[in-house]
Amino acid sequence: MLKTGFAQEIITPPAGVGLAGYINKRPNRGFYDDLYVKILAMDLDGKRFGIVSFDLCNVAPRLWERLEKGITEKMGKELYESLIICATHTHTGPEFRGETINEITSFALERTADAAIRAVEMAFLNMHESELEVGSVYNNPYGFVRRYFMKNGTIVTNPGWGNPDIDKPESDFDRTIGLLAVKQQGRLAGLVCNIANHGDTVGGDIVSADWYGFLAREIQYALKSGLPVLILDDASGDINHFDFHQKISQTSPAEAARIGKGYASIILDALKDLKQVEPSFVRIGNGKMTLPHYKLSEKEIAEAKNILETVPDIPKEGDLESQDLANKVPAALRFFAKRALEGYEKSTPSHDCRLTSIVLGNDLAFVSLPGEPFNGIGRTIREKSPYKHTFIVSLAQSVSGYVPMKECFERGGYEVQPGLNTASPEAAEIMIPEALKNLP
Repeated sequence: MLKTGFAQEIITPPAGVGLAGYINKRPNRGFYDDLYVKILAMDLDGKRFGIVSFDLCNVAPRLWERLEKGITEKMGKELYESLIICATHTHTGPEFRGETINEITSFALERTADAAIRAVEMAFLNMHESELEVGSVYNNPYGFVRRYFMKNGTIVTNPGWGNPDIDKPESDFDRTIGLLAVKQQGRLAGLVCNIANHGDTVGGDIVSADWYGFLAREIQYALKSGLPVLILDDASGDINHFDFHQKISQTSPAEAARIGKGYASIILDALKDLKQVEPSFVRIGNGKMTLPHYKLSEKEIAEAKNILETVPDIPKEGDLESQDLANKVPAALRFFAKRALEGYEKSTPSHDCRLTSIVLGNDLAFVSLPGEPFNGIGRTIREKSPYKHTFIVSLAQSVSGYVPMKECFERGGYEVQPGLNTASPEAAEIMIPEALKNLP
């Protein structure tokens, strides 16, 4: 018999905690809406497992350490190893990475970890007999491949609205939106949505859950229910919301609302087509893979040094973003040159990543991926998975940066810029078979 439980806690950081997601530092000046950690707890015939989703840009190493220690102490190592822990990828949540963090950020980190541990406990105390309905819709009109071939043959990330030199997107992408509905006593008790898109629509220095929060609230409003809505980030390393054919402001709370409400409409319409699945068994796969790091060539080292010697040190006002690299903004050129040299001096050869998969019956699976894998990685795993409904959960279980497809490295662009322990061209070709091998 399957039982499920839900819980959530607010993790909105106090004023002054820096926000993650952009190059420049952004101490927050307030909040538009609260951030949450949300839990879907499951128990099938005594085997406990589940999903933990944070409204964060990523799960930082020091937060992983606190979660592993706290959950293991309170609920056991077996449960911790049966949880997929991930982030939505909002770019207006607290930044917990870095060699050191200040006192107010340390306070926010501890509060976030404590909230998550409490929520995990509560979710497993709040179990009810449940049924699952699952389905998908191939409809993602708010996501776009953000890497473009230009007419001169080069690749540019976010080349700018109405840029006449754009030829075509680098690739297509998997527009599948996966949906899991949890029913308890005949009522809809919770939703899990798997969507490929970036969470950088709000911008600025005010806290927000971005379009993920608007999506959840719009569904709750439409269904006249406070049901929990978990959004799992499908492989989105090369996907964002910028539509270069539309001459509208695409970085604002209003844009986050437009996209969140649009996704909510698609999901609400698809609920009627979900089909019940029978979770006759559960299998948890826990594995490890080693991702090699990028190694700079002598030519790349010389180019980075030349930039620092010749490009003037001119600060940029406002957010420093990926498109600034394409526009050759001096601050961006110097930032990435410094980052490349830091990677050359300090990078290790590789790093290990956790992989966790949850298989529920013959038709449903959740596959974790670390960092920000390109959409082609998720699409290939979904196509080769033996399970009809395979949810790809990125930014999960381990820390990593962008994981581009191999062919992207020689084409250039923002995501393949080398830095400290950034992925090598071979990383995607390692990640795909390792993730599939970990499917029990």
